Amino acid sequence: MKTVHVTYFKQSGKYYTHETIEISEGLNGYEAIAEEIPKHHRIKEMAMLVQDSDDGKEPYIVPHLYNPKVGSIE
Repeated sequence: MKTVHVTYFKQSGKYYTHETIEISEGLNGYEAIAEEIPKHHRIKEMAMLVQDSDDGKEPYIVPHLYNPKVGSIE
């Protein structure tokens, strides 16, 4: 399993919490970012920043911000 760092931010932009999630190593980068990681967005009203955990496993996760205000990936 691939470990991904997830950080949540309040609507004001202030830090809220940090956690790690695990995703399958069999995914490509697009599948991970667009399909699998959004399923782990626990606090829907907060922005979620995802980053690679540097565990050396594939897929490498390019940092992405999931912004609930616009409902898209930035």
